[in-house]
Amino acid sequence: MTLEEIFTIGVIAVLAAAATAAIYLGLLNWIGALYVVRCAECHHLTFSSTNRPQESCLHCRHPVVMHPFYSRRHAGIRVVNDRLQ
Repeated sequence: MTLEEIFTIGVIAVLAAAATAAIYLGLLNWIGALYVVRCAECHHLTFSSTNRPQESCLHCRHPVVMHPFYSRRHAGIRVVNDRLQ
């Protein structure tokens, strides 16, 4: 088996796993167990058990974990008159 075939099988497996996860998340949203909502603070999409915006999300609480390079370059910088905030 060549390297290209192994790579193709890997890509197919990753896409199949992502599609299966998306189907299950959609079913959870359909039955009302999980909702995709926007964060009230930063407007990122996040998951919630209620159908209302969360006060904060993982991006707000742990910005260094979610975006380490961006956080290091923009430490403490806030945009004045930002329409999203």
